[in-house]
Amino acid sequence: ARFDLLCAVARLAQKISKWTRACDLALHRLMSYIHPTLDYRMVGCVGEDIRNVQVHVYADADFAGDPSTKRSTTGVHMSLRGDFTCFPISGQSKRHECVSHSTLEAEIVAADFSLRMMGLPILDLCEVVLRPDPTLYFHEDNQAMIAVCRSGRNPTMRHLHRTHRVSIDWLHEVCQRDDVVLLYEVSDRQFADIFTKAFANPEKWRHVCEL
Repeated sequence: ARFDLLCAVARLAQKISKWTRACDLALHRLMSYIHPTLDYRMVGCVGEDIRNVQVHVYADADFAGDPSTKRSTTGVHMSLRGDFTCFPISGQSKRHECVSHSTLEAEIVAADFSLRMMGLPILDLCEVVLRPDPTLYFHEDNQAMIAVCRSGRNPTMRHLHRTHRVSIDWLHEVCQRDDVVLLYEVSDRQFADIFTKAFANPEKWRHVCEL
């Protein structure tokens, strides 16, 4: 239940079979952060009838964040939201299985994973637990990626490999559904930003933690 630790733990877990002195230093830095923040708690609030609550999924990606493999990282945050409700359900930080050539490509891979593995499956549960006609609100902070999802193509990305092309076609099909709403979210309100990269600015770190 410490979403602020997911990215750092995931990065170190990838190095288990190739541990180095730098990993020792990173692990020490992580433990030095955990020790004085043991009283941190994740807070969720529910202040209205459950029938007025909808599922919101936030997806984000960095670009070539892994210095050794140049692979990007997907960040996903899923929560229940309403006028007086904000309750976190799950979060995930996951390294990509493929290398992307641009931020747009990385965002496409992140969106595909977020909707396929977390967004759409929870809709089936919501039909039973919440309401018979749930709506999934998908938040993305890259306007170019939103345009690609809505149109299903991008002439400037003709070089894409099959993996990315399948993701674009699938995202375009999903975004045409009545129960999926694609929304633009400003970067300062992107809940999944904390799962994709490190932060050197203390003020920025406090802000993403409070999200």
